[in-house]
Amino acid sequence: MPPVTRSSSTTVAAAMASLALLVTACGGEDTTASDAGTGTAGKPVEITYWSWMPGTADMTEAFNASHPDIKVTHAEIPAGLNGGYDKISKAVKAGNAPDVVNLEYQAVPDFVTQGLLRDSSAELGESVKEYAPESVQSLVTLGDRTWAAPYDVGPQTLYYRTDLFEQYGIEVPTTWAEFKTAAEKVKTASKGKARLLDFWGDDTATWAGLSQQAGARWYSATDEAWKVNITDPATRKVADYWKDLVQDDLVLNHKGWSPEATKAVTDSRAIALIGASWSAGSIKTTYPGQAGKWAEAPLPHWGKPVTGAVGGSAFAITKDSKKAKAAAEFISWATTDGEAVKARLAAGTSSGLPAAEDLRAAARSTFDTAFFAGQDVYAVAGAQVPNIARDWTWSPVHNSTTMTMQAEFGKAQKTGEFWPAFEAGQAAARKAITDRGLKLAR
Repeated sequence: MPPVTRSSSTTVAAAMASLALLVTACGGEDTTASDAGTGTAGKPVEITYWSWMPGTADMTEAFNASHPDIKVTHAEIPAGLNGGYDKISKAVKAGNAPDVVNLEYQAVPDFVTQGLLRDSSAELGESVKEYAPESVQSLVTLGDRTWAAPYDVGPQTLYYRTDLFEQYGIEVPTTWAEFKTAAEKVKTASKGKARLLDFWGDDTATWAGLSQQAGARWYSATDEAWKVNITDPATRKVADYWKDLVQDDLVLNHKGWSPEATKAVTDSRAIALIGASWSAGSIKTTYPGQAGKWAEAPLPHWGKPVTGAVGGSAFAITKDSKKAKAAAEFISWATTDGEAVKARLAAGTSSGLPAAEDLRAAARSTFDTAFFAGQDVYAVAGAQVPNIARDWTWSPVHNSTTMTMQAEFGKAQKTGEFWPAFEAGQAAARKAITDRGLKLAR
């Protein structure tokens, strides 16, 4: 199916009005006998794979060494919103796309509604139902069809300095009310030198996870149209909570991933971070001088042990791949085989949490827990997967909406007036949906 534009909306809007009909006519062609997944005349089937994800080149090499009938050529591309998604999109439209790509979950509906992915229900659907948690299955299943295979899952968690929590007499907070009390105590006990958290209030992904935890559902689809609800009461509760903490000077609020944010943690002026399961590897790499002083805990909640999810990625077959069976064999290995996980995480810098629970032991074996004083961070994060809030749906336009919200959040970092960024996101998402030729619920 061609990309959905206003000029094509007459013929496809009805088919894409609801989630159930979102993907009508957007699949790849049936594979032929040449796509048996085995080579001919002693030659392997050759497929191509594009990714920016760490460790995927090593993983590909391991696959090729153990699968003589299929040869995968790996190419590194920029990270998704830094140009990778645009590169994939243009390649599919030009007819020279790779067979396999990695996508973050929030990008899957965008690629599906543009007709860029193959309906892989036949090749991957049953496997995904067997190994992926329900909260993750829903992120790759649209219109009752499977469009990608989940690799990892990113429940939000709290990371904190055990030594400084002890020094300031802080108990690990379990609720957001306790978190605010702890923030007040850190500021007082440190005589204003430290804060409990560097919030990174410009990061839309963090906001989405916190809103999901609070009960928000930013996007949904009815039988007739897409609905945008970024400015719902649950999101407002979250925005007001963090506004109060910023305006009361109880948390730092640097730009995410910035040198200033790194320095605040390095200098012990921020003693905790909100992250996700994959953050353990990042913290370990960024703050090597603080080895043995960090721990992970469940994210504080609003009264019930629910968490949001941030990040996570999947493998997808592009629309026109003529080698879908071989591509699916590679994807199935990458998402369900322990050797694939070990190869991908062998460098020891990543703490990606496999969606398949029985692969987490393999992932754990690659990660030196000395930085976390021997704590089993995989067990902590894995225990949060069942607590991820259900029924979260990404919209086909969330990537573009993110860019709008990120810019507006940046303007609010000093003032804490975050709500206008959500209002801007609401307006941007509604416009983008209609611009895409999809029907919008009023």
